[in-house]
Amino acid sequence: MKARLLTAAIGIPLFLVILIFFETPVFNGALSLILGVAVYELLQTAQYGKIKLITVVCVAFGALLPWFELPLLKPYRVLLLFAFAAFLFAALLRWHDTLRTEQVSQIFFVSVVYPIALTTLLYIRDDFGASKALYYTVLIFLCAWMSDAGAYFAGRFFGKRKMAPNISPNKTVEGLIGGILASLISVVLVTFGYSALMSYLGEPVSINYLSLTGASVLATFVGVFGDLTASIMKRQNGIKDYGSIMPGHGGVVDRFDSVFFVAPFFYVWLRFFVI
Repeated sequence: MKARLLTAAIGIPLFLVILIFFETPVFNGALSLILGVAVYELLQTAQYGKIKLITVVCVAFGALLPWFELPLLKPYRVLLLFAFAAFLFAALLRWHDTLRTEQVSQIFFVSVVYPIALTTLLYIRDDFGASKALYYTVLIFLCAWMSDAGAYFAGRFFGKRKMAPNISPNKTVEGLIGGILASLISVVLVTFGYSALMSYLGEPVSINYLSLTGASVLATFVGVFGDLTASIMKRQNGIKDYGSIMPGHGGVVDRFDSVFFVAPFFYVWLRFFVI
């Protein structure tokens, strides 16, 4: 518990500092670092790190993807994706006696789907106004992390009914309810603060609280799905955590597993519904 709280005490201020540079390439760089480490952890967990060239190329692809959202490089992002896919097919031909087709599919999943999912934060930044994009980004992390925190404490003190005992024995129905409430309360409080701030600045905003509530509740379920997906991969590979870079939490994937799913969900929601 102490290690978990200490990591949070360091990580939260760092996160807020990064948000200050939300509209700059610094934010791209932060996502690049997160994705590079995350892809490395996933490959090591699945024991694909034995072929070092594959590890280097996959980590490089994940780390490069956020930079290809900059205006200068954006026209070439499809080329980057095709080049990476061509490399994987070439790797299958080169190491056909070591790699199976389904393994290449899993490598493609962890090296492409996860990075693209987190890169949707940059899509939000580019598609919406600066203040709204920052507000939406904060909501995404709140839905992912506050639901996780709420589920942790509610499950610890009130948890009785197991939610998915064969995948993640510690997750409970009571924890899920606590996660939904924590996510919803934090999102509403931040929204009130954002609305008051914009009114003070002379740029009042209209908030659709029905849409906001629906997005927050559904995002919690999506985050749990992402958490369980990560838990399945850990269980299949016989490990507890993806790494130890974040004491009390595990690896980068352990901390961002729900964000990888909540971010694209929120982006799609924003394209069809107004918050």
